[in-house]
Amino acid sequence: MTRLVRTDRHTTPQQRRGTIPIRRGIRAHESEWQNLLPHERYRERVLAAVFSLGDPLLAFESAALVHGLPVFAEPKDVHVFVTVAGHSYRHGDVLSHTGVDGRREVRVSGIRVTDLVDTVVDLIRVLPLAFGVAVVDAALRGGVRLTDLEDRLRTQRNPRGTARAWDALRRSAALSESVLESVSRVVIQLLGFAAPELQVEFTVEDGVRRADFLWRGAGIIGEADGASKYLDVPAAQTAARIRDERRREVQLQRLVTRIARWEWADVIVPARLERILADAGVPRVAPADPRVVAAVSNAVRTVRASRR
Repeated sequence: MTRLVRTDRHTTPQQRRGTIPIRRGIRAHESEWQNLLPHERYRERVLAAVFSLGDPLLAFESAALVHGLPVFAEPKDVHVFVTVAGHSYRHGDVLSHTGVDGRREVRVSGIRVTDLVDTVVDLIRVLPLAFGVAVVDAALRGGVRLTDLEDRLRTQRNPRGTARAWDALRRSAALSESVLESVSRVVIQLLGFAAPELQVEFTVEDGVRRADFLWRGAGIIGEADGASKYLDVPAAQTAARIRDERRREVQLQRLVTRIARWEWADVIVPARLERILADAGVPRVAPADPRVVAAVSNAVRTVRASRR
């Protein structure tokens, strides 16, 4: 993370040197800012907004960040909810939402946010389907009950995105252990491939190994490879994990016909994942759904990659 710098009219040019403006009265060290990941930059922008707006009620992606839910790339807006009549409005990168349903609020680490259930329901109305499912899956893993999400959606009067939200709830599965697995599962289904079993355990000589996806009848394992399990750990530990992963793959290869692997870049371009699964022999049960590309297209809610 970078260190935010408070400034005012008394701040000298020397004190501003090497910093960039984040919002009025708040700057960041440029060298540190450029090294942040997209979601880290967003966190700093949200914190800066909290400082400058005076205890706002965060909502949508901004609340998700505080709750520890998935946030995709760098969201374009800082989202707040205001209890005034009228339409939502924007000031700079702050988007103030209004609504007929109101929101329940909590404090997390001293920050006001819409409660976890409201935050999830808000997001699944507006996010691409696969990303919305990933948010629901993460909430379920964290202990939220699916019935609570269904009840909140059912009682709201806002019609926007209701069909998409119900679709996300129907497709949710707490068994998916990561955002990549959740998004992969939705894209696999929309591409028309048979639904895999999730987190299937195999007994091997030195214990139990688990596969992300299994098409049992075809003898095919699917593995969604995320880099996060190798980040922020000592080099020796990273090397040990890589060795264990290679050993795990050898053990699983003895038990199935094929192992198909893919990464995030393959999933957000569905044609790439389609080729990987087809080449591995994963059975198809339906034509590809024309919504598959839209299910992972979130550019309208995020800043352009060139910002980094």
